[in-house]
Amino acid sequence: MTFNYTKFYKGIDPEPQGENQGYPVPGPQGATADQIAGNAFFASECEWKDIVNQVYDYIVIGTGPTGVAFIDQIYKENPHAKILVLERGGFWLPVHYQMLPSAFAATSGSPPTTYPWSRTTEMVTTAPDFFQAGYIPAVGGRSTYWSAWSPSPTPDLMRDWPQEMIDITLQDNFWPRAKDFLHVTSMDKINDGVYANLQTQLDQNIAKNFKKFVPSAENAYPAPIAVDNSEWKTVKFYKYSTVGTLLNIQQRQKSLAKTGDGTELTIVDQCVVEELLHNDKGTVIAIETSRGTLSVSSAKVILAMGAIPPATLLMNSFGEQLPNAGKRYTGHFMSHVTARVKRSAYKDLSDLEIGAVYLDGKDSAGYQYHVQASVFAETNPEQDAVTTVRECPDAAAAPSMQQLVGSEDYVVFVCATLGEISEKNSDNWIKLNKGKDPTTNISLQLILGNEEKQLWDQLDEATYQTIAALATDTETPEIEYWIDTPDGGHWTTNKPPVDQIRLNIIVHEASQIWVGEDPESSVVGLDYRPHGVTNVYVTGAGLFPTSGSWNPTLTMCGFAQDLAVKLSNK
Repeated sequence: MTFNYTKFYKGIDPEPQGENQGYPVPGPQGATADQIAGNAFFASECEWKDIVNQVYDYIVIGTGPTGVAFIDQIYKENPHAKILVLERGGFWLPVHYQMLPSAFAATSGSPPTTYPWSRTTEMVTTAPDFFQAGYIPAVGGRSTYWSAWSPSPTPDLMRDWPQEMIDITLQDNFWPRAKDFLHVTSMDKINDGVYANLQTQLDQNIAKNFKKFVPSAENAYPAPIAVDNSEWKTVKFYKYSTVGTLLNIQQRQKSLAKTGDGTELTIVDQCVVEELLHNDKGTVIAIETSRGTLSVSSAKVILAMGAIPPATLLMNSFGEQLPNAGKRYTGHFMSHVTARVKRSAYKDLSDLEIGAVYLDGKDSAGYQYHVQASVFAETNPEQDAVTTVRECPDAAAAPSMQQLVGSEDYVVFVCATLGEISEKNSDNWIKLNKGKDPTTNISLQLILGNEEKQLWDQLDEATYQTIAALATDTETPEIEYWIDTPDGGHWTTNKPPVDQIRLNIIVHEASQIWVGEDPESSVVGLDYRPHGVTNVYVTGAGLFPTSGSWNPTLTMCGFAQDLAVKLSNK
């Protein structure tokens, strides 16, 4: 096959139309990242003028996991569906940052994280002065930085959910379809040399020990994480983000459109949705955006913006028509414990091995927690630093180089343990304030109640018990814990103080616009539409009546796919 250099070079030209290709004078000598990505994937300012007059089947707001899950499933049902995507951010990362050179870890702070809300004074001044994990205003959203743990909650973990929603998860294809979309696999199936003998022994130990060592535990198994990569045959650990999936869909639909076998997917980036304009019958007729007003016509509007942003949009747009919006605010609090045992507790380990295990349980009141245990055996930590960063189960819960150097003869555990926040606490809510920006004019408050305090004690105890269960084959070895000190930290057999292991961050926020049959006691109906609204549909954890403790993304995507199937059939 002869390579077509002319087609290739014209194809990467940021402005191929009307270019002089260097004759009679040099062409433009620069191109920004926005120009390059925009030329390939996103609608231009000129195209926006045509977009506002087009009639679409669906207008999807957001490019995170639920938005892309919905789009992907719609096209499987009907490749001719006409879809417009509105994304508030621009193109940033092509994949999850762990799949890039390790230097990209430096980009995981703030920015790009934003906080489109104001915390109340009481939230800030009441210990442990919680703050809410922020958002990533870019294509792919938080999927470019997420931990990717993806458990499947069973009905007993969906406390106080409508039975109709639970029944959806019991359909034969619900979990397999969602797992296929997110590329979920369990760590015992990776077998890439890094996940190997250590993983096997961790699985054996936890299966044998967890009921005895962790009395409050109900299940324990190899961690299910979104890292499968069936397309790259030689790569087994490839942490998933939605960016590649979305852009691949867009390019595929473009090809199908050329042959008449489908319709192009239109993506508008750097377009902030500010308000849904509606008539007195609850039908949205236009969308106010930072680019101008967009007519909705007969399109169905899909909110795929996380949990708090769609609640903010609905509260600003519909006000008292949705009186329950924001009256619940749940999510997860967490503890982090780092420990180590002698390497001799395991057999035949290689120089570098990693393992990951998931354990879930409940306290005496029935509130849920789960332990995400990441385990590291490294005899050459500095030499293997790049591989460790790439294949770390959860980059936000990983040992530091200071903890690894000096632990060459040890196996190091990093446990992130999450507990649910009760939906019954009336002190926890989000409300509109008097801010002028409709995308940020929200105040939020979350304060611990007695239920959370009791659960947190149980959660911490279960974390230490889980470490012992994972470290034990026939005899429990001596366990050392990392203690932070002003000069960095050190290992000791004493457990760290509570204030060192308990974090003040809230993650996996949920329930702001929870689902239910009765408008008097919920915000969104069983058909994913806010009560009294005719053409808007909601995805994401904002729908959850209760948060449970399980990582929510897999469940969110499963419901987004279910929505796509229902709308296609309708």
